[in-house]
Amino acid sequence: MRNELLIWFAREGLLLTNILSSAEDPEQDEVKISVRAPLLALSRASHDFRECPDPVLFGYPDEALDMMNLDDMHEFVLTWFERAVVAGMARCFVCNQVLDMGEEKPWDAVFVQKDLYCWLLAHFDCKRYLARDLKGRHPFEVSAQAPEFFDMRI
Repeated sequence: MRNELLIWFAREGLLLTNILSSAEDPEQDEVKISVRAPLLALSRASHDFRECPDPVLFGYPDEALDMMNLDDMHEFVLTWFERAVVAGMARCFVCNQVLDMGEEKPWDAVFVQKDLYCWLLAHFDCKRYLARDLKGRHPFEVSAQAPEFFDMRI
């Protein structure tokens, strides 16, 4: 992930921090600090988590991040998710059914801000069970892959 995108997430207050210290050996007082930007979940499976796509790498101007707010990022991520749904890669986070665009697009992108910063997809009817399926998930225990590159031109 580019430093500029990490800086943008920090500016928006969306970086999570994890601090680990080695308490076993007082002579080796090592402290590890990790930061995690918001993730995208194509499904609830651990191998379906992606790093947040960088708008600049998808054709936005370099100065776009300076002008973007969180609503702009939500719109960008929704467009990325729509391309993933069209490609048949996305599943409902709750019921795990493959999503499609359908006539009325029966799903929504959700941004989770409690304990985990993550965008995910869920059917409208499944959203009420989302808290149950998020329980126990830790952002630093999930390995995220690079996002797929989709044609984001309208």
